[in-house]
Amino acid sequence: MIQDMSVSVLRGKIQELENALFMSESNALVSLPTHIVRVSEVDEEGNVWFIIPKPTQVIESFSKEMPAKLDFFKKGTSFFLKISGVASIVWTAKEMKEANLSDEFSGSLKKGNVAVKVKVELTEYIEKTPKATSNPLFNVGSQVYNWLLNPLFSA
Repeated sequence: MIQDMSVSVLRGKIQELENALFMSESNALVSLPTHIVRVSEVDEEGNVWFIIPKPTQVIESFSKEMPAKLDFFKKGTSFFLKISGVASIVWTAKEMKEANLSDEFSGSLKKGNVAVKVKVELTEYIEKTPKATSNPLFNVGSQVYNWLLNPLFSA
């Protein structure tokens, strides 16, 4: 497990995995629901940006900042990534311009959607370990040995 990686390595790993499970860890009465998100951009400061559907509640009723987690995964890859940080809801064009995001990302923010920025505080890069293959013949042999010859074995 690798903790705290550089922005360029983080950006590369996120682009490879693409999808994440976004979870708000806020204890507030009104908090963002869990979403499966497709990460759109990682800025120069290492903040992760993505777009979610606008919640049905009044957007101003949400806390401006909240603790959140992103769990990145992709079937067939040899690793996964967990990010913890502070999520901010961005719904004004002024805030989007200040962030210096790509025009493609800013243009994809349609009416009815909001952008979420997660300021990364902790990253965990975890390699998947392959499962050891077991030989069924070896298992049968060890079982027979234990039953017949091992006095300490109790089934």
